[in-house]
Parts: sequence; structure tokens; C-alpha cells
Amino acid sequence: MDPANRPSPFKRYRRLQRQPLPTDLDPPADAPSALEVLSGHLPPITPTALDPAVLARLLFFSAGVTRYTNEGQRRSWFRASASAGNLHPLELYVACGALSGLDGGLYHFDPDSFTLAHLRPVDVRAHLARAAGAPALTGTAVLIVITGIPWRTTWKYAERGWRHVFWDAGSLLANLLAVAAAHGLPARLVLGFVDREVSHILGIDGTAECPLAVVAVGEPADQGETTAEPSELDELRLAVEPPSPHPLEFPLVTDAQHATNLDAAEALANWRHACTSDHGRCYQPAAPGTLDVPDHGELAEPIETLILRRGSTRLMARRTVPSVALTWVLSAATRPVPADAIPAGHTLLTHDLAIHGVEGRAPGLYQWAAGTLADHKASAENQVRDLATYLCLGQPLGGDSAYTVFESADLDAILDVFGPRGYRAAHLEAGIVNGRLLLASHALGQGATGLTFFDDEVRAAFATHATCLLVTAVGAPTYRPTPGGQPGRPTELIHFETLMARLEDRSRQQPRQQTI
Repeated sequence: MDPANRPSPFKRYRRLQRQPLPTDLDPPADAPSALEVLSGHLPPITPTALDPAVLARLLFFSAGVTRYTNEGQRRSWFRASASAGNLHPLELYVACGALSGLDGGLYHFDPDSFTLAHLRPVDVRAHLARAAGAPALTGTAVLIVITGIPWRTTWKYAERGWRHVFWDAGSLLANLLAVAAAHGLPARLVLGFVDREVSHILGIDGTAECPLAVVAVGEPADQGETTAEPSELDELRLAVEPPSPHPLEFPLVTDAQHATNLDAAEALANWRHACTSDHGRCYQPAAPGTLDVPDHGELAEPIETLILRRGSTRLMARRTVPSVALTWVLSAATRPVPADAIPAGHTLLTHDLAIHGVEGRAPGLYQWAAGTLADHKASAENQVRDLATYLCLGQPLGGDSAYTVFESADLDAILDVFGPRGYRAAHLEAGIVNGRLLLASHALGQGATGLTFFDDEVRAAFATHATCLLVTAVGAPTYRPTPGGQPGRPTELIHFETLMARLEDRSRQQPRQQTI
């Protein structure tokens, strides 16, 4: 964590034409409420035509700069979606045909200047469709490719930072999918593609920066078999500012990334077959796709307003929350994810819970699966809180929350069926659940934050074969986050250092007991 070698949070191309994006992103008057969007129960709405203004919404409310703070001579930026350590190791690329006022081609999204840098003047959707073995992508209005730059997060978290890349991508995708749904736009995740071909299209090396997911936005249109080969495109040789003075590569991260790549069309075909075959031991039934909309919340606000209001809750009060803050929030977070790796109505995950303060629920350890809560082990509240704090590396939020969710998966079964690529899919889904938990909890006036954890100790505490992938604490915040600002007008967090000092004071307290 050498401050002099800290990676820049922005990828900056040199000497490229840039297209400014629209900055007037106030929600339309007839926008559905965030509670409706997160419940998957939307009133009839007319699908929005995909134009630069809608594209700007999708990009800004998933990866845009919304807040900043000044720490001495250094400025830190905060984005619309959560990121471990506020390091934001993700980049977004846009492939489209001609939109109103925007030429077709391949673009890179620059959240700092809120512009699109024009990388290729040719429409590459057919080439991405070929790389993904999915002809329908050719006729989809917009393809958004999410990539990861591991060095941005391994700077702080070393090898474990590779997981953080996928966690952060999931949180970003939770926002993007919600905004698309609010505008009546179908959106689907494509996690299967030949990595080196997608890297070639984007002009990245697949190691220092690697592709994570493709998001198809708009009604798909099957164009039949596509003959566009990624290799037909010239290699991109574009000048990019170095991410830091001396970027480091962690060999274990590189090995993990390459081991989970799909390296040829045959490997992709095998992945597609595994995803569409009946493998009951991998999948669990997900929560229902549509839920009853809660009749209360802070406001009947649109999803864009909720995203700007949301912030990672760094301090929680040990207060009891209403039952709906557990049942609806968890149901909204674990609704099915529209992805090629997961059959409709199913999930790769289960969720172990430490419940500390929820109306109608005795403190203890539970499991959430298929939209229902099952008893596991009851115990005294202080013991459960102390255990959850310990499991979360001694971080107080793990025990100060009303409940803490340990998002888990049977990785042995997943790897047996999908091979190493399944590891990515499981972590991405866990990240999406985390992002939805953040949104849904804030929609009901609560707070939430993602946490890391002791891997083996979590498994032992819950006596489970499943592996913990990510942890989210949900509870009563001791403060309200300052709402973020619109493009080009981020909000300054003037009390951020005071908040972090309070967090440090709280962190000095250690859990008294580690097991129950």
C-alpha cells in the first residue's frame, strides 16, 4: 500500500476523440418506484428507446462519480456502486450501432469526464457475438463489456483482491440491471465467451486488464449464424496512461485469471452445454421473481434517486429492525439473476445468516434458501454478535448489524460441473446479491455494507459444506449518507474524516467470544 504507487482509479486514453454524454439525468415523472423495481413487479411501462441519454443513465448510475472527499493533497472519488476499499477496479466499454447523435462503434466510458472515448469506428457487436457464441448479441441495441484491472485492488488486498474484482462487478451489475428494468429495457448477462477474443476486440491484454462480463441491453434479435471473426479486427495500439508509477503483477492472480478463461470455441461450447444441462446439485431454487411491494419505505423514490442516496454504512446501532427489513430485503436481493450461467428461477448460492436484532426472530444462526428462512442454531444475542464480529475479521459491523448475510456456494459441485469458470459465475452472483442488499436495505431506511471474512471459520461456524464468497451486514445506521450528485457535480463529503475516525475508535473494541 505504498501511497506513491497507488493506482489511478481512472483509465485514461491519450489523444482520442471523445463524445460528451448527456448530463441531465433527472428521473422521468412517470418512473416506477425503487421498491417496485427491486420487487420485480413493475407497472406497465413503455420500453425506452435506447439513445445516448438512456445510455448515459445506465453508465452513470452504475459506474459514475457521485461523491468525493479531499484527504490532504489527495482527492478520492466515490462511485454510484460500492467497491471494496473504494478502489473501483472496473472499466466499462460500449459496443453499439448508430444511436441518435452517436456513431456506431466501440467506446470506452470515462466516468471522470463523463465522456465516451471512441476506440473503433466499426460496429463490433457481431464480433462480440462470435466471441460469446451467441448470435443474438449482433442485433442487441447495446453491449456493455465490464473489465477488471486487478492491480487497482491488489494494491491493498494482495492476491485476495482478485475476488474483489468480481464482487465489485456484481455490485455494479445490480445497479445497472435495476436501472435498465426501470426503463423497460431487458438486460441479460453473458458470462461465457472466449476471453482472448474479447480482449482483442477491446484492445486489452487479458492480464493487467481482463474481461469479466458482457451485458446485452435491449430486445435481442437473432441474426442467424454470425461470420464476423474477432481476428478480422486490427490490433488496437492506443496510448494509455500507466495506472501507477510501478504496477505490480501478482502471479497467483494471473494464474487464477488464466485458469478460469475459456480459451477456444470448443471450451465455450462445453461451458454452454454445462449451463443448459440439468445439474440439480449446483442450482438451488431462487426467491420468487416478483414480490409484493412493501407498503412503506423512506420515499416512493425512483431507482436513480435511491442509488444517489445509498452509501456504504460504516457505523450501525445495535437496534432491532422490522421483520420486513429482513424478509423483503433478502427476497429482493436473491431474486433470479438473468445470466447465461444460471437457469431461469435458480441460483448458485445459499445464504447463511447471523441474526442479532430482527422483530419476530430469536438471535442465532440461520440459512436462507429458496426465499425461506430455516432455523439453524439459537443463542444469546451477545454471543451471536461476538461470533459474527469475529468471523468478519473483527470488524464491528459484522456484529453491530441487525443481521449479517454470509453469501455461500457449494464450490466443489460448481467446479465439477462448470470447471474453473464456475468460480467466476458464483462470485459475480454473490456480488449482485450484495449490491441488491445495499439498495433494498436503503430503500427501507436501513443501511448495509459488504465485508470480508475468515473463510474456514465461517464454514465451521455454520457447519456447512458450502464456501463463503462474500458477506453483507444489514442494520440500523447511526447516520444518513450524504446524497451523491449528478454528472459533473459530485457531492463533497466534508465530514468523511470525522466518520472514519469514529469507525477507527469502534474498531478498537474486540469481540469477547468467538464461538457458540
